Amino acid sequence: MPTPVKSSANMSKHMSQADREARESAENEVTPDRGREAKLVKPAIMTKNAAAGRYWKNVLQRMEGLAILDDLDSDALGVYCVMMARYESQCRLLAIAAKNLKAIKDGDPDAIAEATEQLDAVSGKMQTLERNILSYAEKLGLTPSGRVRLAQKRAEAAAKAADPEGDLFGD
Repeated sequence: MPTPVKSSANMSKHMSQADREARESAENEVTPDRGREAKLVKPAIMTKNAAAGRYWKNVLQRMEGLAILDDLDSDALGVYCVMMARYESQCRLLAIAAKNLKAIKDGDPDAIAEATEQLDAVSGKMQTLERNILSYAEKLGLTPSGRVRLAQKRAEAAAKAADPEGDLFGD
């Protein structure tokens, strides 16, 4: 498992002033400036999915003013929103399955087994969706560690551009 990423304010390792400045500037601007805001376009996978459209709108509103997403992130964000919509519907199915299990009053073992099986199936699908959602959120920079990871990559790229021969002596 990789070491958790830290923001420059929480780092204790020794860094040169240039490295620290590069890291801090990368944390402030996570993606390169193309001279315009990203023009994210809803991908076809979201067609006729109102719940995914709500999530799309919500994420873009919350990320307004942040330069994290780029035009190329439209498809990944679309898949994330579709997964969130699926998770929402799975939550409804889980509630129905739990309600069905509680509704069994006569203690019929077959009915209880069937309701429990349904509950387990929905719960398993939800856990898989949760893992996938968190994975996409991390890669899109929608989590704190994801944003710091993106900033770290940008700082390393800026340091290499500033000193292309900096790794000659194993520093």
